[in-house]
Amino acid sequence: MLAASPPAEPIFGHARTLASDPLRTLVRWMEDYGPIVRFRVGRRVAHVVYSPDAIRRVLSDPDGIYGKDTHGYRTLRLFVGDGLLTSEGTQWKNQRRALAPAFHRQSVAKQVRVMSEVATAWAAELARAKEPVAIDEITMRTTLEIVTRCLFGTDLKGDASEIAQAIGDLQVCANRRITAPFTLPFAIPTPEHLRIRRARARLRGLLERLVLARRKRGPSEEPDAIDLLLATNESDEVILDELVTLLVAGHESTANALTWALVLLASHPRELAVVREELDGKPQGATELPCLRAAIDETMRLYPPAWSFGRAPRRADVLAGCEIPAGGLVMIVPWATHRDRTIFPQPEAFDPRRFRDGSPPPFAFLPFGGGPRTCIGHAFARVEMQVVLATWLRVLDFELVAGQDLTPRPLITLRPRDGLRFRVRPREN
Repeated sequence: MLAASPPAEPIFGHARTLASDPLRTLVRWMEDYGPIVRFRVGRRVAHVVYSPDAIRRVLSDPDGIYGKDTHGYRTLRLFVGDGLLTSEGTQWKNQRRALAPAFHRQSVAKQVRVMSEVATAWAAELARAKEPVAIDEITMRTTLEIVTRCLFGTDLKGDASEIAQAIGDLQVCANRRITAPFTLPFAIPTPEHLRIRRARARLRGLLERLVLARRKRGPSEEPDAIDLLLATNESDEVILDELVTLLVAGHESTANALTWALVLLASHPRELAVVREELDGKPQGATELPCLRAAIDETMRLYPPAWSFGRAPRRADVLAGCEIPAGGLVMIVPWATHRDRTIFPQPEAFDPRRFRDGSPPPFAFLPFGGGPRTCIGHAFARVEMQVVLATWLRVLDFELVAGQDLTPRPLITLRPRDGLRFRVRPREN
């Protein structure tokens, strides 16, 4: 049986509908046509998979059907190379094994001190602000400092603006290329392709200097990601691919989640009061903070770090009773699945009790993917978000400036459309 398909245009298919409002469109398709929806972008035929059971089959992939040879991942390889995000097979297994010690529970526990130092320093900076601050820029700089100090053993604060510009360029260009019904070969030097190359070169140049310096200096007392990668004896090209991936994926998505958490808590005083009561009742540095963890999870339900991603079937399969042809695209959209009202009643409401009182079914909540390829840094990111928010909410009040557009911009991640400004003041008590 073929999956249901919404009406489409003859040439473009569903491309223009998706481009105009992908977030709303994908939720509407789930509600009207799910659990599997067939669509077309130009000549490319794809399926959106909404059902947790079908998502489980795709991400667990017990039969080795679903790979990463998709148009989206091929585009991302132009930007970040062949790191953990985009690699497959033996290469991916070797990379994950090499980097695993940096994300082990004991390593993350040691990194809490750095996370707390960075969060405390930025809290002091925010407390001195006299005018509204662009909180999305602050969270980006905070997580960049944490990631580079914890994983690279250095501080790239002085390069923060250059890194932000490069990642912003990559996000916009990658998104346009992924969603376009037709694309030119990357070898053609269009203005956009040249912009991508410049952004990529800037990031790789920064990281190449770190690698060269580490080769001269020798390994750290506590091995970080650079040490672990150098120990593999891989080529500098492979090492740089991995470091670019860690830099981009390791701070940008966490920064976005922190930004949306502050938006939601500032907009929901009762939930903020619950979190504050928990924080005020426990000593600085406490790690058992179930109310704060639930608020973070509910934030990532509403604004998942990776709002959509895809897999390529190597051979035909059947999902939820629907035929999935080989060589197409299977698209998983946490943004939509997290809004399935049969799983999450009143899905647009910010209600951390969903996570305080229980857990959603397996593969219904996908902030870091699922299955064997769950994000290697998920534990690091969760601890980082908890440390930063706990530090800031203890000592600062955040007031969202009125009249701003709170609609997310669906690039590779969910960024605020025009940035988000807050008035930040020291907390009175």
